[in-house]
Amino acid sequence: MSSLIRRLVRRGGRFLPLLLTVLLAWSGAALAQGLTLERAMLEALVRNQDLRAARSAVDAARGRLEQAGLWPNPRLVLSNDTGGPFNNADEYTRSVGISQDFPIAGRISRAKGVARVDVARALAEVNEVERRLLGEVATSFYNVVTFDQQISLRDRLIGIDESLVSTSRARQRAGEVSELDVNTASLELERLRQERTVLTGERIAALATLVALLGLPPSATPTLDSTPPPAAPLLPLTQLTEQALSERPDLRLLALTADRAQAELALAKSSAWEDWSVALGVQQNQRVIVGAPYQPADKTLMLSLSIPLPLFNRNQGATAAAAADEERAREQLTALRLRIENKVAGEYAQVTRLLTALNAYTRRTLPLSRRNAELARNAYRQGQVSIVEVIQAERQENELNTAYTDALGQYFQALAALNTAAATWTPLMTHPVDSSAGQSGGR
Repeated sequence: MSSLIRRLVRRGGRFLPLLLTVLLAWSGAALAQGLTLERAMLEALVRNQDLRAARSAVDAARGRLEQAGLWPNPRLVLSNDTGGPFNNADEYTRSVGISQDFPIAGRISRAKGVARVDVARALAEVNEVERRLLGEVATSFYNVVTFDQQISLRDRLIGIDESLVSTSRARQRAGEVSELDVNTASLELERLRQERTVLTGERIAALATLVALLGLPPSATPTLDSTPPPAAPLLPLTQLTEQALSERPDLRLLALTADRAQAELALAKSSAWEDWSVALGVQQNQRVIVGAPYQPADKTLMLSLSIPLPLFNRNQGATAAAAADEERAREQLTALRLRIENKVAGEYAQVTRLLTALNAYTRRTLPLSRRNAELARNAYRQGQVSIVEVIQAERQENELNTAYTDALGQYFQALAALNTAAATWTPLMTHPVDSSAGQSGGR
């Protein structure tokens, strides 16, 4: 089912009503079964209100494109001249005609060119909102997963300490240890329980953030699949960088901005010649000559052509502004490409370092600390070590596991940042834009 949802989301706007119907039927079961990261992203792409508002800009741009291709309306010209106020009531001149403005120098086609780029820019803006939204969803999702891992760790340690408290009480009843041992073990158990309470509150806040991004009501409590995803091998840095430079919507948006300025420049030059106006009509004249017999009315065919001359206003300011806008957009494009390359490289290095640290934890540090704590507890049961030494070993295990889950959370955040920077979410995005659009600005 998720593959069907992904295909519908990918196809774009006109499929969204159908997608909503399918998703509403599917999402209830998905939320109950355990929400994966991909399902959470699909939920956000359909439900998020900010994204749905951004998509409305596409329809507005398409409306402006339709408007840009329309010709000016013809004008009905009516005229009636009479000599009545000057005691010549029988004299008059009446005419009726049609006047039409004719765009020249390709103004309408140039205006449509600007509007087409605006449609592509609106699509790219939607993709950019989606890229950022998916990055925020991944970050929030991984936050909840990290808290679940920390809570699970506390649950395991609480279970172990409850057994340790029971052992201490049994040994106290047998007169082998004092009440101090029982109290020390009980205090350590209480500390773990308080830590779990704090983590549970932080998880609730993180889940609320995720719920808001998914466009769900505050009362929604989706069940997350908190299984940490396996550390898949990273793609080569060069491949991720190339993907970012070819897929990032904000980069494409700047390239389209440069293309729009270029189209505006062409429009400004063609608009230096204003529309020519052609009028066609019929005129009837009645003249009265004193002392002469009555004269019949004269009818004539009128044809006029009005040509504005670009002597003073040749659209110089608009032409200069469009040229400057194009230069600025291309400079910004160059700067953004450099920032993207640096961002991808930085996040890639961070993910690599954290992976190395996580491997060290799982292969050496955590097994050794767990083994050390088990040895201390077994030795305490046999009366070989004091409760203080057991608590010390358990706290060391707790601290190392906490450090591991912290590093795991940092890895998740860095991974989400890397995927966002490299635009690896592209297959999920709607409104795909022609990859050839704006390429001239990207070179």
